[in-house]
Amino acid sequence: MKVLKLSNSNDVLDGATTNRPRLLAEKLEAHFGEPVEVVVKTPWPTGTMPGAIEKWVEREQPDVVLLQVVNYWVAYPSVPLRLRRLLGPFGERLAALGFRAAENRIIGPSLPFRAARNLLLRTLGGDYHFEPEEVAARVEESARRILRREGVLLAVWGPHGRSDWSVTRRQKRASVERQARLVAALQRVCRDLHVPYHASAEPVYLSGESPEFAADHFHYAESYGKASAEEEFQFLRQAIEAERGEPRPRP
Repeated sequence: MKVLKLSNSNDVLDGATTNRPRLLAEKLEAHFGEPVEVVVKTPWPTGTMPGAIEKWVEREQPDVVLLQVVNYWVAYPSVPLRLRRLLGPFGERLAALGFRAAENRIIGPSLPFRAARNLLLRTLGGDYHFEPEEVAARVEESARRILRREGVLLAVWGPHGRSDWSVTRRQKRASVERQARLVAALQRVCRDLHVPYHASAEPVYLSGESPEFAADHFHYAESYGKASAEEEFQFLRQAIEAERGEPRPRP
């Protein structure tokens, strides 16, 4: 069995949950009694996402596609994006500097940088990368292209909202509302396409549950990969068994 895991940077960055795809493969192998390969790709929900996913599916020829949606796409308040919108060309230059600083492995995780970000979020605010309806439309188009391939099982996972990036009550309310809009839209999409779907209408962080974070204080730590892989396995197990029936007992 080959699984194309359309995931995010947690599964590819050192120090994050890079153990998760391997653990998922091991769990599927043990349950279904056959070799399992998990291939990870990291889409970004611009207008080019459906085409990129279609090419990955064509290249990898998977049996199962796990399309994962994260609330970061719609609920992360970005100071550089706000600067870009407010200040025009000058803001564009400031935004580029801000993005580079955030991606720097020394500057990004540092206490001064995080404190400065929080201060700017309180005073200036942040803009979001995408609107929930944009993401839902691109997931729908991606799903339709995947489903054109006969014999491919598609399952959609997320968002769950384990990270709270807000620093004000207003930002938190916006985060909760935007995730709810995205989940409601994806529920309609997956229902219409008869695709298995699992998400949280409210961010998980509201319950007080939060995974351990990596050294950058942004991605999830490798220790969280085990629990996360178990959740993904249970979801995929049910989807696969519903598609092809219960696994036959091993001889």
